[in-house]
Amino acid sequence: QLPGGERVPFLFTVKELDAKGSLASFGGDFTVPSYRGSSFLDPKGRGGSLGRDAAKALPAASTADEYEKENIKETTPLAGSIVFNTAKVDATTGEIAGIFESIQRSDPSLSSKAPKDVKS
Repeated sequence: QLPGGERVPFLFTVKELDAKGSLASFGGDFTVPSYRGSSFLDPKGRGGSLGRDAAKALPAASTADEYEKENIKETTPLAGSIVFNTAKVDATTGEIAGIFESIQRSDPSLSSKAPKDVKS
């Protein structure tokens, strides 16, 4: 949930994190995959690799520019970044305590909506 109460689809991940720095402070960039795969079907039966090409009720207008972003489904990964400021390390358990700040894009709902920056 963003400040102001807006809810956005969000998948927290650090996939392919390339972190650099010291134990006290390190961070880097990572890949944020779509939280919906290409086989996900929207409520109108459209998907990236399965389902209809367009909403069934609009076959004649399905190629209109206004429907293009809803009809063409993409699962292109986005980018994110994270910084770890370490306060304490427990060598026995391997636990790390501190302040960890991540900024990544929300899921664009298979490219039909503009992604928003989410800070966690």
